[in-house]
Amino acid sequence: NHVNSICSMWGNFHFKTFDGDVYQFPGTCEYNLVSDCQSLIRQFSVHVKRTEHSTGPNISRVSITINDIGVELTEKQVVVNGEKVTLPVHIAGILVEENTIYTRLYSKMGITVKWNKEDAVMVELDSKYSNRTCGLCGDFNGVPVYSEFIESGWKVGYAEFGNMHRVPNPTHACKDPSETDDEQNVENKCEKFQADCADLLKDEKWSSCSRVLNREPYIKACTNDICLRQPEDEDTNTSALCATLSEYSRQCSHAGGTPPSWRTANFCAVTCPYNMVHSESGSPCMDTCSHKDTNTLCEEHNIDGCFCPPGTVFDDISNTGCIPAEKCQCKHDRIYSTGEILRKDEEECICAEGNWICTSIPGPGLCTVEEGSHFTTFDGKEFTFHGDCKYVLSKVRDCKESRFIILGQIVPCFTHQTDTCLKSVVVLFNNDMKNALIIKADGTVQHNADVTLPYMTGEGEEALYLFSVF
Repeated sequence: NHVNSICSMWGNFHFKTFDGDVYQFPGTCEYNLVSDCQSLIRQFSVHVKRTEHSTGPNISRVSITINDIGVELTEKQVVVNGEKVTLPVHIAGILVEENTIYTRLYSKMGITVKWNKEDAVMVELDSKYSNRTCGLCGDFNGVPVYSEFIESGWKVGYAEFGNMHRVPNPTHACKDPSETDDEQNVENKCEKFQADCADLLKDEKWSSCSRVLNREPYIKACTNDICLRQPEDEDTNTSALCATLSEYSRQCSHAGGTPPSWRTANFCAVTCPYNMVHSESGSPCMDTCSHKDTNTLCEEHNIDGCFCPPGTVFDDISNTGCIPAEKCQCKHDRIYSTGEILRKDEEECICAEGNWICTSIPGPGLCTVEEGSHFTTFDGKEFTFHGDCKYVLSKVRDCKESRFIILGQIVPCFTHQTDTCLKSVVVLFNNDMKNALIIKADGTVQHNADVTLPYMTGEGEEALYLFSVF
């Protein structure tokens, strides 16, 4: 349960600070949501830009800076240090990834930013940043109200507090929300709607959430959503209430609770791609054909989103949606179906339900003699031997199809008597001592007489070729 290290913004201009204050600030400029304000050089910052849409305010851009890495998230793309990237991307201890609903940035510095690509952003910080932050998320000192909305004994209004954290941007013209509105009068006017929201969120089906999460901030947000709605704009009204219920459900799941399936086909419905199904609480680590044990190894908090039905995995090979694991294909140079075989130099692999099952294929052995004294066996053993005789390099006697003996003549070198040289190689086919094939150090070849390369034996089975080195 890391609720006390989370700041979030959602829906109809709602904000919840790290210290638990919930307020509304209807700004549509670019703002500092949270940044490290105690260091001479800021280690990180998260800026957000909100815009108005027909269904209510949305977040059009989230800009994150961590040390010298800048990441800009928009609905259609992700840009890192000015260059468009394809997700997932890893850079300097930062991971940016996405699923069907969220784009998520995680930094090893203890910073997580999650955006639903619409109206909601959540920032989670490591406790080491306590009492070190500034921005719309507050100072993270564990004390509500003070420092944010009461400073030096003076009350600071929500609009005044929000406007203080506007990020100057000469390329974007926007107007600060008025700081003269009577915010207390608005709260008093909306109080009559509080009972409806309390009945909604105190319902028994939300009991798991009330045990792990303070519901009062969300009752307050719900009250404002109902109070400030316009009768003629039903889409906006529903969207605002859905956003607050979604936020409560999202934070409940993150805190370890089990939110109910509160959505219906006609109320706050979510459409999922492929044949995926929506759930208020599921593992963000989705099993796929390529990685079937991802969920088992997952250490992340549950989230809301679109998931594969039980008994299926996501087909990340052909991108056909959720399929039974036994129908998974394999991929190498192309896509292979179950039962298809891939043959490589030293092994043969068969595709079986998305997994490669490989067996080794016996290949030709290699034995070498270098500089007349350095030997490497067929099994890779290396050794040095100096001799003055003919030695058996290799032979096969008990094979009916191919019998041979290969001899090497090693003698002291003419120029360096302490070294040995390979003077000749003798090959006996079918153990025929009278029909030896002799390869000499000067490059000449004899088979009962000198022969010219390339050369093929009379039986047409053995051939010799001349190469630049051998």
